[in-house]
Amino acid sequence: METKKVIMVIDDTPSNLQYAMEVLSDIYKVVPVKSGEAAIAALEKIIPDLILLDIEMPGMSGFETIQKIRSDARFDAIPVIFLTAHADKENEVKGFKLGAVDFIMKPFIPDIMRARVATQIELSLYRNSLEEMVEVKAKEVEELTFQAIMAITKAVDAKDVYTRQHSARVAKFSREIAERLGTFTDDEINEIYRLALLHDIGKIGIPDAILNKPAKLTDEEFAIMKSHTSMGANILKEVSLVKDVDKGAKYHHERYDGRGYMEGLKGEEIPLCARIVGIADAYDAMTSDRAYRKRLPEDVVRSEIEKGRGTQFDPKLVDIMLAIMDDGIEFPDED
Repeated sequence: METKKVIMVIDDTPSNLQYAMEVLSDIYKVVPVKSGEAAIAALEKIIPDLILLDIEMPGMSGFETIQKIRSDARFDAIPVIFLTAHADKENEVKGFKLGAVDFIMKPFIPDIMRARVATQIELSLYRNSLEEMVEVKAKEVEELTFQAIMAITKAVDAKDVYTRQHSARVAKFSREIAERLGTFTDDEINEIYRLALLHDIGKIGIPDAILNKPAKLTDEEFAIMKSHTSMGANILKEVSLVKDVDKGAKYHHERYDGRGYMEGLKGEEIPLCARIVGIADAYDAMTSDRAYRKRLPEDVVRSEIEKGRGTQFDPKLVDIMLAIMDDGIEFPDED
């Protein structure tokens, strides 16, 4: 019989601890803890599969607690979901920067809590399984890695009904750009393809209502949407089987002129793999139907790509992208 996954719930309110136990204990082994200090002590005895952490607590706050957890290599890989009664953009951005993987609002809605916990447990298992593959012989590692990446990619793309197979198309365009650039080995091109498959993995933590909103996002919603880059990098930071895999997720929305996000990198400060994924991502976004608009005409797409030369995009990659358009290369969805 499979052993239950362990969830540590850290909250100073007894009723919240009790309710979390009622919602989760039929699926998981729940370890209730009443403070950040007690949680740090408890981690010396048991390492949970996931932590639910209240932000506002007397003594050690949730932010201080996660900093303490992340400072210890033994606990750094444990997914942490913050519990909060306040929808606050600054708190969410701070939480993600400190290493949280998601937020759950109070009062808890049982189905949402179970779904978000299950998602992060599954992602953690994927990440751990990728790491364990290093012990498998080379050919098996290659095949299993690809299958795991494809499974994660499909899970991410499935969250947005308007971007079916977006990640797969971005990966194929990224590979085509890398090949035409002429500076990469075959192995490096394959690495770029795989990191591009995972560039949007952070969207697994973005609420569906924001991902699929048919109107312009508010400033607060856009701030949450932008956080998918740092969330993706955090998810992938321990994965070593694909070189620079976290950089594709973290930097693909940086701009060549330094006006992108999240770090405002400029020019060649942006890793080349991320510059490649960035222009492939923008091209696929413009040529696909989205919740807020239909796909753009080819002449408009060409104009936007050209307009982005040296501002949004690396000039040499613009030339390659335009050549790909001239050659009529497309990557349709696969059944």
